[in-house]
Amino acid sequence: MSFKKNFFLRLFLCIFLCHAALFGEQYGAIEIGGKGVKAYVIEIDNTLTKINYRNALNTAPQSGITEHHLMTPEMIQHVSSDIAILQNMLLHDQNISEQNIFIIASSAIYKIKNRPALETKVKKMTHHSLYFINEKEESTFAFYGSVPKAQWLSASMIDIGGGNTKVAWMDAQNIIDFFEIPLGTVSLTQQADLRDTNTSFEEKCVSVIQNELSTLQKTHTKEALYASGGIFWATAYLKTNGHLESFVRLEKADFEKVVALFSHEERKECSEANAQCFLLGYYGAKNLVAGALLAKETIDTMQFFDQKVYFAKDGAWVIGWLLVHTQ
Repeated sequence: MSFKKNFFLRLFLCIFLCHAALFGEQYGAIEIGGKGVKAYVIEIDNTLTKINYRNALNTAPQSGITEHHLMTPEMIQHVSSDIAILQNMLLHDQNISEQNIFIIASSAIYKIKNRPALETKVKKMTHHSLYFINEKEESTFAFYGSVPKAQWLSASMIDIGGGNTKVAWMDAQNIIDFFEIPLGTVSLTQQADLRDTNTSFEEKCVSVIQNELSTLQKTHTKEALYASGGIFWATAYLKTNGHLESFVRLEKADFEKVVALFSHEERKECSEANAQCFLLGYYGAKNLVAGALLAKETIDTMQFFDQKVYFAKDGAWVIGWLLVHTQ
């Protein structure tokens, strides 16, 4: 067995044992993603992992990363300030102990070339170390954090973030395999906006997506697909009018509804107390359209709509990360 496979087999065993060993411990996790900075309170016990609290500040770090993969000083300041704000909420509003708070940067942030500058600023403002994960690690943690343990061998996972999309599954040797698509809700929006054509934003998004999906890798057939990420949360929120259950079944029509509702609302001011207005104010119309198109086109190309597709409300890669790093 290769070193790489041996490592991820040990990781699988560690996570499997951690699920059985932890009991009722609460952790605070702060995630830096492409769309924004998020905070979670995650409770892990021997039968259930759940998110008891979540908050987000949508600074859109991806928009502050240059074509040379450098995060601008201004964005480093914004991100670090957001982390400090959320850390304070976890400490004083959620009563999470200092030693149980962890700050992790997603694979979209891992790619920046000036990571030390971000690390230094975060350390100065929070007195916490900043952890980074790459695409393989994020896919592995997202799989374990989103797919119910009983279905590890029979389900796939998709995670759409602000900067990229990851699809992962477990093979017969209990090893997580994955691939990444370098498009997320924010990065797709940026690329579509750069296209100097007379076509609509929706058409530009589809053109960018289809270019990336033209060489898409196929996965083994599974019984179900579990989805995590902001666009899946938004789609499930709209479908249920905010009454989310642990798992929400999603179909192609649900993503088409998101596109139809928000395609012409870039400038709309919405003050009504409904799910549509809430999402418009929280994410913005363009990101919702881009994310829904990316989800629909990817799942359709992978023929995943032939399976059962579920949004996992308590699914997040930070859960998998905590299961490994808090032991």
